[in-house]
Amino acid sequence: MRAYSKLLDSLMKLGSIKVSDIVRSLNTNAEKNGNGLLYVVYSLNSDISVEAYFTRFYLAVTNGSLRIRGDWRKAEEFSKIMLRDTVIGNGKKLVMLFRDEGEEYVKIPTRPGSSITMNPAVSFITSSILTLIIFLLLTKYGILLTLTVVIAQVLLTNIAYTYVSFLRMIKLRVNGSSIIKVTATLPIDVPEDTLTRLISYASSIRSISKNQLALLISGLRAIGGSRILNISIERVLVPSIKGVNVYLVPSPECNAVSLNLINKVIVVSTKLVACLNEDELKAVIHHELGHIANKDTYKALAASVAYSLTSAVMLLYVIPRAGLTIVTITAYALIALLAVVTSLALSRINETKADLYALSRGYKESLATALVKVTYPSIHSSLVKRIFLSHPTTLSRINAILKMTKRLNEG
Repeated sequence: MRAYSKLLDSLMKLGSIKVSDIVRSLNTNAEKNGNGLLYVVYSLNSDISVEAYFTRFYLAVTNGSLRIRGDWRKAEEFSKIMLRDTVIGNGKKLVMLFRDEGEEYVKIPTRPGSSITMNPAVSFITSSILTLIIFLLLTKYGILLTLTVVIAQVLLTNIAYTYVSFLRMIKLRVNGSSIIKVTATLPIDVPEDTLTRLISYASSIRSISKNQLALLISGLRAIGGSRILNISIERVLVPSIKGVNVYLVPSPECNAVSLNLINKVIVVSTKLVACLNEDELKAVIHHELGHIANKDTYKALAASVAYSLTSAVMLLYVIPRAGLTIVTITAYALIALLAVVTSLALSRINETKADLYALSRGYKESLATALVKVTYPSIHSSLVKRIFLSHPTTLSRINAILKMTKRLNEG
């Protein structure tokens, strides 16, 4: 499976990667000369085309499409490097985030207080235990009352767990806020003591005035010296969305989640803001808006209720009457497996629909590169693994965006 080369081709067709990016990557690797690059041919006609010849494979870029022929393993290794060069970027990055509060830039904490990911296992186990207790207590009152109470319990457990987790988070409301992102790029082999001193210096800063931004950069350069490859300053504007609160949460996870039960909330991690540029962040936020618009939270709740009811009926009505046999045990195990696989399949469908929602709002190139940055290098999985994934693979999501883009252009 040529996953990386196919992903590069799809990104080029979407316009997320330009020919100039490919040329830059080839020039960088020509200087290293570690991939068997022999020579490169450039054709400067109406469209720039590139042909690169390696000892084991051949690469061509023509009409906005990328083709690779030859030893596919070597080609995949180089495609992975090229994807890193053109989308991810090289080196280690030290990122500082500040909130623009007028005359002062206040540093946003990045040390996590709790995980941004809502752990469904905790909610599921709690819900299952409570379901069992309720059935044991209420079966003598009849199945209708019991099932009604179970439905109420599952809903309340999921809602309570979700919002208790949300309330525990250290969060900052950032609707319409400007975030100043200072990024220092260092080589992969930067000495550990240099990196430690840079992190210590960055951690000591709480706030700075606008006039002190140059002093901050000078301080970073004084510590890192020539080892710092580049220092960039970027202003990221978080969109203000009517009826939806956007929160920034300190977290090492490159992630975002949406809640749509009591109110509409989007939670974004500091790591995500550090990884993405402004357009990519907006694309991810609109992806989460897609989940809210499609009412995916309610769909997940409905699936949880359906499984809890089926499981409870099997455990406390079917098995006691039919007996604990191989048939009933196998049936229950298959129902549980089917519930898990169906739930994950529903999640993957919801993710694809949320991607298409962001695409419909004009986020094409930025959504594609955001997906790659968040998931790199895990962009593809085997068929068996894909069945048990909550999200589609990056390659399939990019291809879905490409197909929808073609349909929109044709329509």
